[in-house]
Amino acid sequence: MERKQKVMKNLIQKTFALMLGAALLATPLISVQASSHSEAPLTARDRFIDNTDTYAFRSIEQGREDYVTIIANYIPFQQPSGGPHFFRWDDTAMYEIRIDNDGDGVEDISYQFNFQTNFKNGDTILGQGAANQDVAITSLDDPDYNEPQTYSVRKIEYKKNKAASMIAEGLTVPPSNIGPKVTPNYEENLGKKAVHELQGGGRVFAGQRDEGFFVDVGGVFDGLNLKSVGMNGGYDYTKGFNVSTIAIEVPIKHLTRSGKMPKSPTADDAVIGIWATASRRSTTVIKSDGTRVLDGEFKQVSRLGNPLVNEVVIPLKLKDAFNSLSPKDDAVAAPAVLDPELPKLMKAVFGINVPAAPRNDLVAIFATGIAVNPITGPNYTTFLSDGKPHEYIRLNTAIPVTPFDKINPLGLLGGDVAGFPNGRRVQDDVVDIALRAVAGGTPFTPEFNVAPNNALGDGANGNDKPFLNRFPYLAPPQAGNSAK
Repeated sequence: MERKQKVMKNLIQKTFALMLGAALLATPLISVQASSHSEAPLTARDRFIDNTDTYAFRSIEQGREDYVTIIANYIPFQQPSGGPHFFRWDDTAMYEIRIDNDGDGVEDISYQFNFQTNFKNGDTILGQGAANQDVAITSLDDPDYNEPQTYSVRKIEYKKNKAASMIAEGLTVPPSNIGPKVTPNYEENLGKKAVHELQGGGRVFAGQRDEGFFVDVGGVFDGLNLKSVGMNGGYDYTKGFNVSTIAIEVPIKHLTRSGKMPKSPTADDAVIGIWATASRRSTTVIKSDGTRVLDGEFKQVSRLGNPLVNEVVIPLKLKDAFNSLSPKDDAVAAPAVLDPELPKLMKAVFGINVPAAPRNDLVAIFATGIAVNPITGPNYTTFLSDGKPHEYIRLNTAIPVTPFDKINPLGLLGGDVAGFPNGRRVQDDVVDIALRAVAGGTPFTPEFNVAPNNALGDGANGNDKPFLNRFPYLAPPQAGNSAK
């Protein structure tokens, strides 16, 4: 029996490694691959618009349950000590969070973010932090914060009119967490102070945070030598990195099609679809003095709704195109979801059974939402579709919040209906959930909901820094200098 278990474990390790390896080799291997970090050829070479993760959930902070928090992360794998300019938002890009509330794959509401960098002392050799006064940056308007960024937030409600309304402007981005001398007591002095109130209700934050997506992928680069294929024993290879975060919290009634708080989880206004994008001007001219002139309309170059879709489902030839598409045009990618490559690799190497195409279970999870059914019961649904596939996060805004200390990172698979695929919280272990879903290890395909299909995992079961129980939920950024 012991020898049989060892053989099965080796088979699982090899299969899991090959599975991840095949997914990763389909894209340029720049740094570590995770979620949708550098998931397509063009975003791999343009990191400042690379949308790495999107989260959407009913606010967990006590007293904020009638709000939705949406988080969009960009600029992956930020080395905390990467000065002197560290990591700033791209002033030439437009970052956007989009919401579809009627299921046609077209945004009904969007929040647009634009940034501007200012320079206080151009004569210093330093960057974000300078010795303009006493070296330490202890407030957002400190003279030593030498390269402060400000930003504006515009809201567009397309059903009312197409004119953008400014709901915040001149908001300050906190500096990167340079180190204990330059940015002492970072969260108290800077992080918390960078949470701003929004006109019309809600809050917003834009700045550096700890990379909260946890995944073990280092073994892929060590001869496919993964450490675990279960819940534990893996290593978080995004540990120690930072990311740039836009987090916005708005009243639920501002996002639903009815403009009201839904009466029940099955009400026709309960589910909303969320995704984030980044766009660039269509024309860039580099002048003889090195300056650049930007012109033309903004064109979408990065997109992210559900985690891992472009990474491990969309074929290489469509990855850049997928990043430029609106969810209304996702039918072009539907065959990749109905008949994905990944389960075939798992079947070939694992020696296990996986569901045959068409994978309608995956379509429901990622492309249409889950309709009311006997498995999840009469009060659970994430369905939002006009009959066509639209890939984005679906959040049922009427499903009650799970208290912070009761969250199950396996979401629906762990009996926690407030978690993925109902939205996505920062705690949700989407890698384990997605691996099991692809293998058919869920109640939606009961024949395949057996070990090892329903026990797959990468072993990285939590973040290296604890998440916050308050907005913006992601942990403060790693410091660039660990000295005291």
